[in-house]
Amino acid sequence: WTSPQNVNTMNSPRPSLLVAMVVTLFLSVDPVASYVQPSILPSRLHQLQRDPPTDRGAATLLPVSQPSRLAQPLRLASAAESMPDYASPTRLSVGLGPLGRLNVFGLYYGLTSVGLGLVWLGANFATWITYNFFWRVLRLKTFDKGRRAAIFLAHVWGTALMRLTRCYPVVDVLEGAPAPKNVWSEKEGGTSVMYVANHCSWMDIPYMGAAIGWRNYKIVAKKELTKVPILGQSILLGGHVCVDRSNRRSQIKTLRDGAGWLRSGVPLCAFPEGTRSKTGRVMAFKRGAFKMACTAGARVVPLSIVGSQRVMPVGWLMPKVSSRSVPARVVVHPPVESEGKTEKEVSEEVRQAIISGLPEEQRPAQQR
Repeated sequence: WTSPQNVNTMNSPRPSLLVAMVVTLFLSVDPVASYVQPSILPSRLHQLQRDPPTDRGAATLLPVSQPSRLAQPLRLASAAESMPDYASPTRLSVGLGPLGRLNVFGLYYGLTSVGLGLVWLGANFATWITYNFFWRVLRLKTFDKGRRAAIFLAHVWGTALMRLTRCYPVVDVLEGAPAPKNVWSEKEGGTSVMYVANHCSWMDIPYMGAAIGWRNYKIVAKKELTKVPILGQSILLGGHVCVDRSNRRSQIKTLRDGAGWLRSGVPLCAFPEGTRSKTGRVMAFKRGAFKMACTAGARVVPLSIVGSQRVMPVGWLMPKVSSRSVPARVVVHPPVESEGKTEKEVSEEVRQAIISGLPEEQRPAQQR
C-alpha cells in the first residue's frame, strides 16, 4: 500500500494501488465504502485529513468513489478509527449471505475443523455401535451410564482443534476455584457442580470445555444444535440436555434431566443468558439453570469468558482471528453455594462474580 504521507500528493494512481483494487473486486469483497462507519462521514474525514494517522501497519482504505456527500480524495486511516466495531468486515473477508462472513483464517479453521470432524464422526459411530451392543444385545444398561466415552471423544476433538488453530484460551483460576484437571467425576464435599458462563460467541462452548478439563460434563444446549452435522450427533450421543425453547413441556423435561445429572455427580454447563449477546455485553440471566442447581443442591462455578466476541463475532461463519491474538481467556471463580438460598439470590451472586472478571467493554452498560 502507498504510505499515508504520499497519498495526497500523488497525481495518478499507483500501480500497487490499482492491483490491490482489482484483487479486492476479484475476491468479491464488499465495496470499500461499506467499511466506513456513519460517524466518519463526513465530519470525521475532515479530522482525519487534519491529523494523518501514524499507524501504517493497520491501515485500511476510505472510499475511492466520489459520492455527492463525500467528494474527498483517497486517504488511509488506521483500523481502530475506520472500523471501531470488532465485527466489521476485513479487507480479505467474503460475505456468504445468511451463513456469515469468512476470511483466510476462518477458512483454515473451518478446514481443520472438518478434517478433525470426520475422524470424530467415525469415532462417534464406533461408540454408538458399542453402546447399542452392550445396552440392547447384552442388556447391560449400566455400561457407561454417564456416557463418558462420548464426552471424551468430543473433548479430544475440541482440544486438538483449538491447539492446531492457536485458539486455546488462557485459563485463569482464582483462589478457591476448581482447576481444570484430568478427572471423570466432579463431586466434592458431597455436592455436585454446575458451571455457568456469559455467552457472546460460538467459541464460548470450547472455551468452557477448556476451563472444565477432562471431566464428564453435560451442556444445556438448544435443540437446534442437534441439526448441525457431526456436532448434533455428538450432542445426542453424549447425553447432553437439549431444550426446545418454544415447548413448555420440553423446558420442564430439561429441568428434570439437568437436576438428575447433577444428583448423579456429573457437572452441568449452562449459559443463563439463553442466547448470544450481539454486543458482547452481559445480558439479563434467566433462572432455569439456577433452578436446576437449587433443586439438586449443587454449587455453581461462575466463568468469565473474555474476548470470545472478538475471536468470532456475531455474523461470522468461522473465527475471525486466533484466540492468542486477542488474547481470549476464561476466569474461573470460586463456587457459589446454592443451599439455603433462593434462585434469585444465587443468580445475582453468580452474575456479579462473572461481571467482576470481565473488561469494561463486556460489562452491562449501567455497571461500567
